[in-house]
Amino acid sequence: MQTVGTGQSNTAITLDQLIALNDEMAALIRAGVPLEQGLKALGGDLPGRSGKLAEMLADRMNAGESLSQILSDQEQRFPPVWRAVVEAGLRSGHLAAAMESLSATSRRIADLRKIVAAGIVYPAIVVTLAYLLLLFLLTWLVPVALQANLELAGSLDPLLAALQWLGRTARWWAIPLPLAVALVCGAWWRWSGQALWTKGGARVSRPSRRFRGIGFRNALWMGRMATFSEVMALLVREQVPLGDAVVLAAEASGDPAIISAARQIADSLRRGDVFLKYDDLPPALPPLLGWLLSAGGRPDDLTDALSRSAAVYRTRASRAARAAAVYLPISLTVFVGGTATLLCALVTFLPIVRLYYHLALP
Repeated sequence: MQTVGTGQSNTAITLDQLIALNDEMAALIRAGVPLEQGLKALGGDLPGRSGKLAEMLADRMNAGESLSQILSDQEQRFPPVWRAVVEAGLRSGHLAAAMESLSATSRRIADLRKIVAAGIVYPAIVVTLAYLLLLFLLTWLVPVALQANLELAGSLDPLLAALQWLGRTARWWAIPLPLAVALVCGAWWRWSGQALWTKGGARVSRPSRRFRGIGFRNALWMGRMATFSEVMALLVREQVPLGDAVVLAAEASGDPAIISAARQIADSLRRGDVFLKYDDLPPALPPLLGWLLSAGGRPDDLTDALSRSAAVYRTRASRAARAAAVYLPISLTVFVGGTATLLCALVTFLPIVRLYYHLALP
């Protein structure tokens, strides 16, 4: 289970738990139920950290504190991206819509992680069997082939001698090597689960035209851009100043490159700068937003364009997720499993080929 980055490990909350809390809060707002009452009731229904956080929010809101004050006081408990989405929702007056946008992106990331996990299973089995077979070949077949080469050809083959030495030292690396690989893979898996939520997030570059529409990275980028566009549309609709709206929407997306670009734009707008063309804007911004900022227009037009942009990004993210579900298992099986099988085949047939080679010498 992936955990959301927080200040302390004992306050960690999983991505699934936070999605559940996020969805329940959005449903309460949609139904018109006061959050302090609804969260208090949900505290006993939601499992783990999400239930405790719901009770904490309810108790403090009943004490007269606002949701914004609680989140600013509990920075270590709540992921920065989630706090940014809530703040943007409060500023726009559409908290439920903002939280639902983030839930859609985070749920797609969770689904992609399940696809990756399923795609790794078969290649991992192939690699494990190939590794055990490789150990058997190095410790049994290679010494036999080396002895036969020495008796029949009358010479010591240096390549087979090196393989024999590798087999003799297997006691030192046979177990630590797979353990190290498992630790690296586990660390990467944990990091990938925190890509959307940790402070600063994981920087994901814009997909190239050639590979746009496929892959985990592309789906993550498209999902972030959809959240950015939807939150931005909500803020512009409620006439939040453009500089503040850009920064809040960027922080809600969780992408460091977009956040940095948004802060540059906000600083420029405060100085009174005017963006006459797209090239004047930071390159990390999505093309549509850059065009909107440089072309200007009425808030209603901006809101409609941003909403349409969000729908396009959502569609592309779904398409990338479906492509990953099809091509990822095939790619891992071909490259990982194929490499392991080829290595075992070389270790199996190389001693025999070397023996025939020496026997054929005059």
